Amino acid sequence: MNRITRIGFLLASACISLLAGCTVGPNYHRPPVATAPAFQEPQTQAAPQAQADIAWSNWWKVFHDPVLDGLEGQAADANRDIRIAVSHVDIANAMARAVHSQQLPTIGAGPSISRTREAQQRPNNGNTYGQASTYNDLLLPLTLGYEIDAWGKIRRMVQSANATAQATDADLRFVRLSVGGSVAVDYYSLREADAQLAIYDATVDALQKGYQIINNQFQHGLVSELDVKQAETLLDQVRSQRDAMHIQRDQLEHAIAELLGRPPEGFHIAVDTRLEAPPAIPAGMPSQLLERRPDIVAAERSMASASAQIGVAKAAYFPQLSLTGFVGYESATPAAIVNWQNTIASMGASATAPIFTGGRLSANLDRARAAYRASVSQYEKTVLTAYQQVEDQLAALHYLGIQEQDSASAVASARDQERIAMNRYQAGLVSYLNVVYSEQTLLDNEQSEAQVSGQRLVATVVLVKALGGGWEGRPHP
Repeated sequence: MNRITRIGFLLASACISLLAGCTVGPNYHRPPVATAPAFQEPQTQAAPQAQADIAWSNWWKVFHDPVLDGLEGQAADANRDIRIAVSHVDIANAMARAVHSQQLPTIGAGPSISRTREAQQRPNNGNTYGQASTYNDLLLPLTLGYEIDAWGKIRRMVQSANATAQATDADLRFVRLSVGGSVAVDYYSLREADAQLAIYDATVDALQKGYQIINNQFQHGLVSELDVKQAETLLDQVRSQRDAMHIQRDQLEHAIAELLGRPPEGFHIAVDTRLEAPPAIPAGMPSQLLERRPDIVAAERSMASASAQIGVAKAAYFPQLSLTGFVGYESATPAAIVNWQNTIASMGASATAPIFTGGRLSANLDRARAAYRASVSQYEKTVLTAYQQVEDQLAALHYLGIQEQDSASAVASARDQERIAMNRYQAGLVSYLNVVYSEQTLLDNEQSEAQVSGQRLVATVVLVKALGGGWEGRPHP
């Protein structure tokens, strides 16, 4: 009999092992995404020093701006969106550990003590010779519960939880990238405002001097009041534009303070009118975006998680196999509780199979499949958006470079025009209106030149962000 029992136990163990190796549901494979052999828009030729890989953790250092470095460091430490994303990562990791624990048996302790009195006329009163009975019952058991993962449900749950944790970690990297990009964009927009304010200040000074000269000439009857009003109008107009630019600069400074996790009070960035030429960024190949961009990685990991959930839904159709048991001591007196003769033990196995669920299981499976299809479409959309963003910035940088050259030529021509108009006015050949037009033209072109220089820096920042914020040392899921 013992031999037969051992053989049966071995056969049962072999069946359980075979079942544990079964995993229902599709095995995940990343769907292929069509990628072009190269970006369509022309790339700016990078200088030799710019060809090196850009570190993903501090990509802004490629701009060689110590002020920007300091701002980015403060944002990385104190930005609230980053802190929220870090908490989401901690939550996802904790959930993954909780799901992983279901692969292990559950062991618990359930000590209890009771005192019971049984009636004399109770049914089957034979142990106490027909008398009433009062007794103590002390239990010191250890309980065991274990679900046999026969169909791979728990393994699919672990795969889904791990992929979700990896997606959340990629989301954190994307938040860091977005915050860093916002800081850099606002910073260079502020520098553009500084350059334009310097132009406004210089123009106001020149117009103020011109207005005083015209007004003095009017007082001596040399020019008409119309010339004075034209000079005054242009001066007031430029002052108004300068006031609007001050508003824009202050708002940019406030936005940077918020990104750094600081209140605007007491926060100030010193004025710097220099707009250095941006670094040339090697865009690489389109296929590299699949690994560089954290939002693409997050979408791909979410797709893997959704695929595993199909297996979880399919496993619900099959019986759930469980092992339960307990072992411990039971005694009526504390002194004899650990006596070997007072040991107790039990072991059992159960199977629970669904028979009628009202269509719940099929609905859950349909939902899992639909969620996977949605995740595939979201992944493809994220990839296409990434390609578009890179192409947009490559085109912007290409034409902004040409526009900057044209703007510089326009400024030089406008300065010549302003000088000629002033000379002709002083010679009495034209009215002061010609001078007003030439000064307004010069101001417009100088502002345009500053705007283009600032836009090139901003477009470079956005290009780095579109490429994934750097790629040297990037972790892979």
